[in-house]
Amino acid sequence: MLSTRELLTRNRDFRRLFLASVVSLAGDWFSFVAVASLVTELTGRPGAPAFVYAATVLPVFLASPLAGTLADRFDRKRILVIADLARVPIALALCLAAWWGSTALAIGASIALALGASFSDPIANAATPNLVEPDELASAQSLMAAVWGSMLMVGAGIGGIVAELFGRQAAFAIDAASFLVSAWLVAGIRRPLQETRTATRADGSLREAIAYIRANPIVLRLVFGKVGTSVANGIVGLLPTFATRRFAGTNIATGLLFAARGLGAMIGPILVRGVVGATPARRTIVIVCGASTLTYCVVYTVFPFAPVFAVAMVLVICAHLGGGAQWTISTYGLQRETPDRFRGRVMSIDYGLATLAIGGSAIAAGLLADAYGVVAATWWLTALGGGYGIAWLAWSLAAVKPPAPDAVSPDRSPST
Repeated sequence: MLSTRELLTRNRDFRRLFLASVVSLAGDWFSFVAVASLVTELTGRPGAPAFVYAATVLPVFLASPLAGTLADRFDRKRILVIADLARVPIALALCLAAWWGSTALAIGASIALALGASFSDPIANAATPNLVEPDELASAQSLMAAVWGSMLMVGAGIGGIVAELFGRQAAFAIDAASFLVSAWLVAGIRRPLQETRTATRADGSLREAIAYIRANPIVLRLVFGKVGTSVANGIVGLLPTFATRRFAGTNIATGLLFAARGLGAMIGPILVRGVVGATPARRTIVIVCGASTLTYCVVYTVFPFAPVFAVAMVLVICAHLGGGAQWTISTYGLQRETPDRFRGRVMSIDYGLATLAIGGSAIAAGLLADAYGVVAATWWLTALGGGYGIAWLAWSLAAVKPPAPDAVSPDRSPST
């Protein structure tokens, strides 16, 4: 088994997919910090960043089924390239939103960018197993998940500084350029991103994928695994409000809190890869998923008590250690358990359910924050996520329960 460093240096095609994720994600977080601050400034509402966050995730739920179906019927590389190129003019539209002071255009462009992401992120996850060996998949997935966190850390942190010093248009222009670079990297991948399809093996419909999920207990559990952290994830949409109203009060503070989130999300996948090994058992995957969800919720429960900004950053890091680990191990489990002919649709369903929960949580966070304040909103969401996490863990452990030893050996009579 190659180390993560060797995997990147020796596997040219996986390296290009990895780097494409690096540059596009960095650009995304550059723009998010700038959009959140723009909408907050224009509306003056404490829940505004949460609604922006919802606009970046909810559309993914609507588009993911179509994206997954296309990924299992057509060329995945071509879809990834088209998704990147289509987002270039949309990112540039954010410059106009900042110039005109238009909240509607800013939200509309954020929604359109999210639709593009629904054709990018789950398809990249579906393609990853086709670029690496089976015993390298855990390492590859931990790298792909860690790059999400690392680019959140770098993109949000630097994005806040760029927006503060050079203006929001600069952040939006960088986001547009990142999609061009990503498209070029993906276009250079030589290895096929999917197996050869035959009409008799699969019809490519969403109904077929749902039937497959329902017939496989572990896949069914893992598809719903991310919902626990996702229903509490609306708290992330409140971080700009915590940053600006309780702490430093600048775009830089918002960027630093998101950078802390990214650091946790980067370290979490690396830690979980070291804990579970290259080929973890199903029961191990379930236990780590459940424990990671509860860690996320417990840490965010105490977050409002942070007395100073530095402590708040540490708590955000710890929460997203759990969030990053949970996302990584559940995605790896689905990649390993799902045949390639279903993988695009299964990964898109998984991604769509998670983003539906995240979007709903973000809207709830905004409404609760406007009505009762950000602290009460945080506690409502962590209670919901923690309750779901406990229920999911009990449900899933029952599906991977080890067989009980026979009370009586088949070739012996019981002792008298």
